[in-house]
Formats: sequence, structure tokens, C-alpha cells
Amino acid sequence: MIVVKRKTYLNVGIIALILIVVGSYLIYKHNEKEKFYSEQKERITTYMKYNVKNYKSITFTNFKRNPMDGYDITGYINNDKKLKFTAGIRSTENYQFDVDMSYTDKLDNLMIKNQKTLTQIEKEKK
Repeated sequence: MIVVKRKTYLNVGIIALILIVVGSYLIYKHNEKEKFYSEQKERITTYMKYNVKNYKSITFTNFKRNPMDGYDITGYINNDKKLKFTAGIRSTENYQFDVDMSYTDKLDNLMIKNQKTLTQIEKEKK
């Protein structure tokens, strides 16, 4: 009887330990993803501020893994859903947004002629 109780406690302890380790790992991965997403949103916001005429605000609507390579972040600017964009984050750019973007024709009309990459913008800021 005592042996059965010890085995039960041992099994419960092992299961609890496994759940704690797995839970901690999942929380870590979630926090890592959120940090990455926040950094990319900041980079995209800076790019838009420098390259869009009459820029006022930005709203992000989706963040997803691209099956081909990297991630896509979609959103719109100036509270106008017709000013929609999709920013690409690719391995060729070390998974950091720099310039890879597609957007609606309406947003294209607001883009400045000689757009700067985020790398160029950051160099000018220094």
C-alpha cells in the first residue's frame, strides 16, 4: 500500500514537472514572437513616416508566417482601409523589415517618389 502511494506521488510529481517545463517553454516562445512582432511594427511605422505624404497613423491588422519565406504583416494607414499594405519580412533581410512592401493603388499615390529603405532612414538619423 505504501509503495503504491509513493509511486502515485512520484508519477504526479513527474507529470507536474513536465507540465511546468512545457508551459514555461510555450510562454517563452510566445513572448519571443510578441517581441519580434513589436520590433517589426516599429520598423514599418518608421518606414511609413518617412515615405508616405500626409502620414498620420498606422493600424496593423494581421501578422502571419509566409509559407514561402518569412512573415507578412498587413495593415492600413490614416484610419483608411483603402490605404492597405502588406510588409514582407524575409530571410534575405535577416528577418528584419527593410523595404519589401506591397500596397493599394490609393496608397501608392501617397508614396514619395524616391522612397528610402529603412536602412537609409536609420543611417540618416545617426
